[in-house]
Amino acid sequence: MMKEISEEIEEIIIQALGHEARRTILKIISSSEKGALYTDLMIELGLSTGKLNYHLRKLEGLVEKNKERRYVLTPLGRQTMSILNSITQTISSDYENYVKTAQRAQRSTLHPIVKSFIYISMAFISVILFVWGFLTYIVVTEGGPFIVYVLLPILLSIGFAVLGWLVYALKKAPKCLKRFEKRWFGR
Repeated sequence: MMKEISEEIEEIIIQALGHEARRTILKIISSSEKGALYTDLMIELGLSTGKLNYHLRKLEGLVEKNKERRYVLTPLGRQTMSILNSITQTISSDYENYVKTAQRAQRSTLHPIVKSFIYISMAFISVILFVWGFLTYIVVTEGGPFIVYVLLPILLSIGFAVLGWLVYALKKAPKCLKRFEKRWFGR
């Protein structure tokens, strides 16, 4: 029973610290003796009300409103802040290489299904490019309507651009793919 609670607490704290806006909210609230007003958080963070409400909902259990309608840290929120503070206090310049390695690893990993989707898309685009290239060859050698001379180079350019973006996505895993991955696979 105790192990389950500690695992749940770990998950809650990791989720809370997993987004920069939530870390900043916790820091703002903890830096004020009386707590922070909603408008203070909104101004400090520059977030819309919808986004701020979303992050505050994610922090429920770590922050709460007091009688003066100010957000204050709960005991679990104070523990979360002590963990966050201990992380920032113990950082030294020796960590720089480890941080770079971790950033590279986190940036370049994709869910296997997303990778498979990219490989299939690359194969599909390659086939389309081959067909368009063959059509271009036929039009150039046999002749064709003027519109085909205009359209085929445009289609080839678009196809190569899409293929290039897919290769880039596979190598670098840009943020849009990470958002897609998070939405569909919960990673």
